[in-house]
Amino acid sequence: MYQTIAGNQRMTTNEAAERFPDSFIVMRMDNMDVSHRMGTVLYIGDDQNELFSLLIELDDPTLCGVSEGLNRRCSLGGIVVGG
Repeated sequence: MYQTIAGNQRMTTNEAAERFPDSFIVMRMDNMDVSHRMGTVLYIGDDQNELFSLLIELDDPTLCGVSEGLNRRCSLGGIVVGG
């Protein structure tokens, strides 16, 4: 299930991950610059596939993407030892 985020919720991807830690987040980014990940949060939800389907049905899905809240981020964990 997803919900629309009302108003102009502009923030970085990290701020969105902190603000919505248990959700997947649909954001429209300002540009493709990886060093400046600023955009507008459009939707949040608990199903990544549902949000991706919603994203591709937008009038203009350009610069949009689905990211994860802090608690949704998966880590491989452990220590990598190179030889």
